[in-house]
Order: sequence, then C-alpha cells, then structure tokens
Amino acid sequence: MVALVAVLVAGAAHALVAAEPRARRVECGEEITGDVRLTADLRCPGPSGLVVAADGVEVDLDGHAITGPGLVAGRSTPSQGISVEAHDATIRGGRITGWDVGVRVGWGRSPRSAALADVRLEADGVGASVGDGSSLFVTTSLLRGNNTGITAQGQLVVDRSRVEENFTGVAVQSGEPGGPFTLRGSLVQRNNFGLMCHRPGFLVERSTFAHNDTALIASDCRPSAVLGSAFLRNGDHLWLDEPGSVTVACTLLTRSGGPEEVAVQPCGSWPGPPPGTGRPLPLR
Repeated sequence: MVALVAVLVAGAAHALVAAEPRARRVECGEEITGDVRLTADLRCPGPSGLVVAADGVEVDLDGHAITGPGLVAGRSTPSQGISVEAHDATIRGGRITGWDVGVRVGWGRSPRSAALADVRLEADGVGASVGDGSSLFVTTSLLRGNNTGITAQGQLVVDRSRVEENFTGVAVQSGEPGGPFTLRGSLVQRNNFGLMCHRPGFLVERSTFAHNDTALIASDCRPSAVLGSAFLRNGDHLWLDEPGSVTVACTLLTRSGGPEEVAVQPCGSWPGPPPGTGRPLPLR
C-alpha cells in the first residue's frame, strides 16, 4: 500500500508544477486537449461542463466557478462538471458546484488519473468520484455541502484539505482492482458520516475529526490504520465491524463519542507528531 501511495503522490507532485497555461474563454461541453486558464465563470444548463481529453493537461480555474444545472432527482444522465478522460490531468484554483458529479476521474474499466489543488467542491451530489483502477490526488481543497464529498473505488489521497458539512465526507467503496486510500493533515468536521470504508487499505494520518454524527465507520477494511490524529466531540468516534479491525495509535479520543472498546496504542509505537497537529493549510 505504501509503495502505491508513493507512486500516486510522486505523479501528482509532478503534475502540480507545470508551466502557467494560456488564458482563454471555454464553452460548456468543450473537450480540453491543451493547458488552459479560465477568464470567466462558466454556467452550464446542460449535463456537461468540461472534458479533459488529453494526457498531462492543466485546467487552471483562476478563481472562477464552473456551475452546473443543479441537482434534479431522477435525471437520466448525471451531470458532470469536469470529466477526466486522460492521465495526469491537473485542476486547480476555483469552485465546482451544482453538478451530480463535480469531478469524475475514470469510469468502468477505463483507468484515468488527476490531481486537484485549491479546488472547492460545493453543493454537488458527489464532489469527486474516482473509478476502478484510476487515481486521484486532492490537496489544499474544500469539500463542503455535498451529498458525498468523494467516492473512491480506485486510489485516492486527500492531503491538507477540509471535508465539512456533507452527508458523507469520503466513501471508500469496494472496487476491482481498487487501491489504497490515504487521508493526511486534513480536517473532517460536521458531516453525518465523516469517513465510510468498505474495502481494505486505508491510512488516516495527522488528521482531525470533529463534530461529526459518526466520524469513521469501517467494515471489511482490515488492514487499516489511524495514526497521530484526533477525534473530538463526535456522536460516535469509530464504528467498527469488529474491535481491533483498525489499528489506532498515538490518537486522541475525547470522552464523548465512544465506543470505549477501541484500544489506542501509545505514541511510542508510531514516531510521529502529537495527535491533532496535522492541520489543513488555509485555502486561497
């Protein structure tokens, strides 16, 4: 799991240092095949915002919003703000709102990869979705007010981000071949469910869960670990299919929010900083 995460992070880091893209106007439903920087907000009444159709493309929102048609029950074709149909895409610096799926990376058996940096995914059905065999790296971003912040069947890293006021913050689902999930240096707060895990292989590191109805619910997730983190005043801190199914070390759990049978290993078993010190960076 560690090796796969390292490859994902290294690829994402390379993607985030590309040269500044050219500024121009874009149209709803447009296929993006070269780097682009938006010059205005984009409002789309139809089912498609932008489609990233070439490898290595950067979409710089430059502080602008891509706004969809809103959430409508029973819509036959889900609306998508940005659909990534390529590898090593980068999306940065703006807001994606009002879509059934804000950012979709991969679908079916078509692996894709993308990085999101300084992106606000707000008031979407699903803020971001990563499919089987695909990978998504999310850093210094905000997922707020969605039905689900992120759904993941492929590889996912959420780094120094805020996940708040969603029904479900992050849902790690079964997938073939699936992949690891890492949450680090992030704040997960005021969600009905902060993190739901239904497949093995997650790592929560240096993160804080606060004021969620249920902070972390896990079934069939062994082996997984929570390290150097804090659970503060949640309705339930950890809801596990069996005690001991998740390793918890150097982690603070306030008295409110049980269950009490969770055994927390001492900080000496994990050489990291004190719990709760992994705070997300401020958003631009």
